[in-house]
Amino acid sequence: MYEITVHAHRDCEEAIVAFLEEHQVQTAVNVAEPGDEEALAFYMTEREWALFSSRFEVKLGEISEIFGVPKPRVTVRTISDQAWRDEWKRYARIYRFGRDLIVKPSWRKLRKRPSCPVISIDPQSAFGTGGHASTRLCIYHLLELRRNRPDSMREVIDVGTGSGILAIAASLLGASRVIGTDIDPEAVRVAQENALRNGVGPRIEFVTTPLPEIPGRYTLILANIYESVLTVLLPEFVRHLRSSGILVVSGLLSHQGKAFVKRARMAGLRKLGQRHSGSWVSYSFEVEA
Repeated sequence: MYEITVHAHRDCEEAIVAFLEEHQVQTAVNVAEPGDEEALAFYMTEREWALFSSRFEVKLGEISEIFGVPKPRVTVRTISDQAWRDEWKRYARIYRFGRDLIVKPSWRKLRKRPSCPVISIDPQSAFGTGGHASTRLCIYHLLELRRNRPDSMREVIDVGTGSGILAIAASLLGASRVIGTDIDPEAVRVAQENALRNGVGPRIEFVTTPLPEIPGRYTLILANIYESVLTVLLPEFVRHLRSSGILVVSGLLSHQGKAFVKRARMAGLRKLGQRHSGSWVSYSFEVEA
């Protein structure tokens, strides 16, 4: 695991955080430094950093020009998985979704036994803790569908499953069949462990198979991933949905929403609902008859 620290002039801190959020990267540490600099730290696997670093360097150059400050410096150090988990634990919390669902870190205990399902999650190096707004938005959509469209919970695919949190939520909320897919084998391993921890391991199939290669049609697709990937996969979402099937997407920033809805409509999807949290927006769509 890598700890990446950005040493930047405080005037451009918000712009850097916004860019990281756009790519679903949460800054875990924000430490004031001498003078006008601040340090923002976040964590990635070696593979994730290899894919992200070039784009990040370009963006930092653009930000420095816009704000007229020196280009932020980036330092990278390798830390053990245990050190990363210890750091992450400092920021993890319990999330309650009304009286319907609780998501908690695996090492935290509830004061009393709840009457609703509880997801105990340990993300390790995978994305998805319940702490990110885009994940919570998806869960709220799931709860709404369970109330108003229970038929949509029959056959579910969670695309970009990460820690498996959405696949596990769907299973605990009554889905008959769930597939969680992620191109990262480590994420699939973590998701399988989390599913077993929550007693739904045998009920969820986790695979590294890309969505275009997965056969069949489904009543519900969940996709909490980058806007660019959501856009590319739109035709596949439609192809994999049954008649009147529902697509829930998250990972979109508010300013990306309008254009994505237009593209979804052109692909044959009708918007059912939307939810906001801070700078994030999430949508549900239905296949048009």
